[in-house]
Amino acid sequence: MTELLPYLAECLRAANLQPQEVAGTYNVVLGRGPMARKANIDPGPLFREIKDAPEARLKALISGFVSGVEYALLEPKRSQAANWSFVESASGLMPTLQPPTFVQGVEAVTGERAWVQTISEEIVCAYVVKLNPGLRPITEPQVERWGASADRIAAGARSLLFHRTRELQTRQFEDFLHVRRLHAGDGHDAARALVYADVFYSEVGEGLRFAMPSPDHLLVVPEATEGNLQQLRDAVDQVYESDATPLTRAIFAFKRSRPVVVEARHG
Repeated sequence: MTELLPYLAECLRAANLQPQEVAGTYNVVLGRGPMARKANIDPGPLFREIKDAPEARLKALISGFVSGVEYALLEPKRSQAANWSFVESASGLMPTLQPPTFVQGVEAVTGERAWVQTISEEIVCAYVVKLNPGLRPITEPQVERWGASADRIAAGARSLLFHRTRELQTRQFEDFLHVRRLHAGDGHDAARALVYADVFYSEVGEGLRFAMPSPDHLLVVPEATEGNLQQLRDAVDQVYESDATPLTRAIFAFKRSRPVVVEARHG
């Protein structure tokens, strides 16, 4: 565990969380002045969770934990969103795709596990309520209080994301001639895979392949030729290795409009 602490601290600093180590835990602060959010986080549960993980996945798993911490601290001090009903929350409900350790990050701050749905072995879909300002990650106790079904929650979040996606267009990604990127820069770009087949239904054929190498990247090739797939793999590797918050190297296709892994590419 001790050898991972410095890397965790590095990730916390990259997220502007100003970590201070205290006996194997970290005091973290988001923001300044009277509105700053503070917490003491214990990375022990995270390190136990990832103790057998391949070394190539550690960056993604630790960054997922840090994202959970950051998202939990983004809820303003005087927020009442924890007490809102599902109907009150639905107008701001959005999905975000994260490594599974996002759950432990939220729990480290709030004491409650984030409520998530599994997308693949390496990705979960978490949900947040957009506030003004800030946001609140949805937790398991909150969903239990809502009494809403998982399908209803997912549908509500997809509805808002659909409306925030339908005016977007894909553009060529950097120097990769056949790779397109759908990008809004709002932190929900990977999650747009959940609505892509609905928004761009006329462009989605059986040969379309896509990838989500970070929460801020949705990369697409329209046809699964070997040349296109190699460009997609190369683009994914570039993002995954350089991004501060890597997600997965996997290549996906749509099955009944839902993302499914067709090339795992672990590591």
